[in-house]
Amino acid sequence: MNNLAGKTLGQYTIIDEIAKGGMAAVFRARQKSVGRDVAIKVLPHSLMHDGTFLERFNREVEVIAGLQHPHILPVYDFGEFEGMPYIVMAYMSGGTLSDIISHGPMNLNEAEVVVRQMADALDYAHSKGVIHRDFKPGNVLLDERGNTYLADFGLARITAHDSQITGTGMLGTPTYMAPELARDNVLTPGVDIYALGVTFYQMLTGRVPFEANTPLGVLLLHATDPVPSIQEVRDDVHTPVQWVVERAMAKVPEDRYASAGEMAKALAQALKSDTQEVRTLAPTSALLMTNMLGQVIFVDQTCLKLLKRHYAEARNIIGKPMTDVLGISAKDGEQLLKDVSKAGRLEKRLLEIKDTKGAVLQVLCTVVATKDDKGGFVGADITLRPVADTARSDFITVDKHLDTQDESFYQVYFQSQIKVLWDLAVQLGGKKLGANLDRIINETSERNVWAIKMQDGQVKVEQRSTDADVYRALLAKAVAYVVSIVGKKAVAKGMQSVDQRTDPHILEQVGELRASQLFKDLLI
Repeated sequence: MNNLAGKTLGQYTIIDEIAKGGMAAVFRARQKSVGRDVAIKVLPHSLMHDGTFLERFNREVEVIAGLQHPHILPVYDFGEFEGMPYIVMAYMSGGTLSDIISHGPMNLNEAEVVVRQMADALDYAHSKGVIHRDFKPGNVLLDERGNTYLADFGLARITAHDSQITGTGMLGTPTYMAPELARDNVLTPGVDIYALGVTFYQMLTGRVPFEANTPLGVLLLHATDPVPSIQEVRDDVHTPVQWVVERAMAKVPEDRYASAGEMAKALAQALKSDTQEVRTLAPTSALLMTNMLGQVIFVDQTCLKLLKRHYAEARNIIGKPMTDVLGISAKDGEQLLKDVSKAGRLEKRLLEIKDTKGAVLQVLCTVVATKDDKGGFVGADITLRPVADTARSDFITVDKHLDTQDESFYQVYFQSQIKVLWDLAVQLGGKKLGANLDRIINETSERNVWAIKMQDGQVKVEQRSTDADVYRALLAKAVAYVVSIVGKKAVAKGMQSVDQRTDPHILEQVGELRASQLFKDLLI
């Protein structure tokens, strides 16, 4: 394409070339009739070899020109000059988002403004049935005040036949392309949300998440590799912001945000939680444990209070799906367990839960996997910390705190049940499985700073005047693990045998810890 400087296209006089890419060149021009500068994007002659191109071009641009939004670049006119199609748009003097990023990572607040403005533009376009198809920093223009405008709607589809990435026309730029486009060219608003996530990552790091020597190599990384950690590049970006990027760039479209606006809202909340986290997190954490199936095996008193459940309800919660107890979707619960089973540990993942009154609570959850001797997933410990001040002063649950006499009864009963479970594991698989149960109990104790140690099935308790949760939690871990290897019937029978030979007075005192009843729903 020759330089068109000095030439006239209708009422537009070309001043100079301001940008050039593989498929088009952009010129600044003067529209004399209204005395304003405009930008004219001129496409190459080669596109006209397709006899249907001009008709498709005119149809697409008419749709684009109808998008009237404060953050979508206005299209004023379009036509053809010497066999070259062109589009006339508003001229922006502030350059592109690519120019901004080229100077290094952006300030978090500045990046959030860009995401918010672009999300609003995308949501508007999507509501009109228009998908951008090629969202990237080069298509985000800025005015002299730093406001952003999204350009080039529909051009990826107009020129798709000339883009031979894998032998067929591909929509978009590989660096920002959602995995489903490489698989089957499925086109939904999710492809724009994915590209917005990639762009946000680039704004924060100064680089794109996936790079390879070929376009196909980049597409493969998008389809298979996890989103790199932003925190490895800069330490002022906290975990909730990383989660926003990861969800926006989820491999499966259904796992992404339902809209770009929802992503922008989540980002604003994540940034707010970053600034509030140190001063508003509750001093203590709520703890909930599950087995491999996601059934609750333990919930502590702090968690009961957070969920507005009374102490007596703890027994009724055991065996229920974690998703029901926390009020989260089955999809989110399944994803949480799937992720921790692979990673082993998840740090401060943002989660919205509901209490029994239906109130929504935002919490940061740290999830740790429990694994068997072969590394198989057998359960998870979920620690919940509210991101806002939720002292729940409007709700009281009665703590079961043990005095010295109760403590001794609990110790005797707990030690007896643990030893039976350890024996069952050893009978099936030898001391290797018994040693793994020792490890599970010790790791759980250390993680929660409980002064309980176990070796060869013998438990040593060094704490006094503690609460009943410690014994319930560790017994729950043992039950869940041994059930996974010897089955429910054998565990139920072993627990009942302990109850039968325990002193009736002790059994009465530890009634709420009575394992055969407390874990009944897990053993049916």
